[in-house]
Amino acid sequence: MRLSRFHSPGRRSRLVASLGLTAVVCVLLSSQTGCLGLLSNLIHASGADKTPAAYDGLEESRVAVVTLTENSQFSDDISARILGRNVMQWLAKEVDDIELVRDDKIANWRDTHGWDQIEFAEIGRGVDAEKVLAIEVTNLKLRDGATLYRGRADVHISVIDAKTGDELFSRDIDDFTYPNTAGVYTNETTEARFRKLYLGILGKRIARQFYPYDRHEDFALDSIIAR
Repeated sequence: MRLSRFHSPGRRSRLVASLGLTAVVCVLLSSQTGCLGLLSNLIHASGADKTPAAYDGLEESRVAVVTLTENSQFSDDISARILGRNVMQWLAKEVDDIELVRDDKIANWRDTHGWDQIEFAEIGRGVDAEKVLAIEVTNLKLRDGATLYRGRADVHISVIDAKTGDELFSRDIDDFTYPNTAGVYTNETTEARFRKLYLGILGKRIARQFYPYDRHEDFALDSIIAR
């Protein structure tokens, strides 16, 4: 496994040196206001206060993202498509030197070989990927009763070496629910909009397994309004 950009020895030593120098200056200038703020901003900007990636091996790799729901095993499924694209957007933005196989290329391969083909390594080889990020979603629901939108799903994530078929990483996200404390009434939004919102949030939760992220970002989730 490669060391991530936040955990390489050179970056870590430079970060420690920068933080140490700033701390010394703050002590010497303790009567000056704003020094603690400066230190806090430096820590945040450097990424030292972020939760590290659970797996950073997608860096510098050609990756196929294959998303399966219970409805996508035999045909294309809008939820699988939306979720997969959201994950790919975050990976492209946050993971260094990743090359992502276009989702239409994966869909064309499955059209040719059958949508029930879920041998992830074979799919990866078929689209010239080095690794496959397999996302398997079960128990996906968007409603909580007749009048409330509230999403939930169970997700299994795995990274497969396309050449050998070996599983390089595995993680479960069980009972991912949004909103956590309430829901959105059906007369306040549409199912299509809520689906996009829920799968966008779930997509980010999946993608951040592979890059460092701000550990405080979850606190604001329930303030997002689906309109």
